Amino acid sequence: MAPLDDLEEAIARLSQQIEEHLRPSATLVQPLDAIPGVNQRAIEGIMAEIGVDLSPFPSDWHLSSWAGICPGHHESAGKRQSGKTRKGNC
Repeated sequence: MAPLDDLEEAIARLSQQIEEHLRPSATLVQPLDAIPGVNQRAIEGIMAEIGVDLSPFPSDWHLSSWAGICPGHHESAGKRQSGKTRKGNC
């Protein structure tokens, strides 16, 4: 059980450090916290991937496209061909 306790302690220390880094951008974190199913760990991951500067993304559509979570919209001759989302990073 000692190795497990050590890992939990390390996770707690890292979470504390991440929280300190996110403190200046608390206004961005609060709306994410209101989303059902999104906890503090998920918010930390989102902020680590996207960052706090959202200026490279002109709209929410651009951000979701960059993240690969929007379905494709491929049409040919009025028929929809594919709506698959791309694979994410492992």
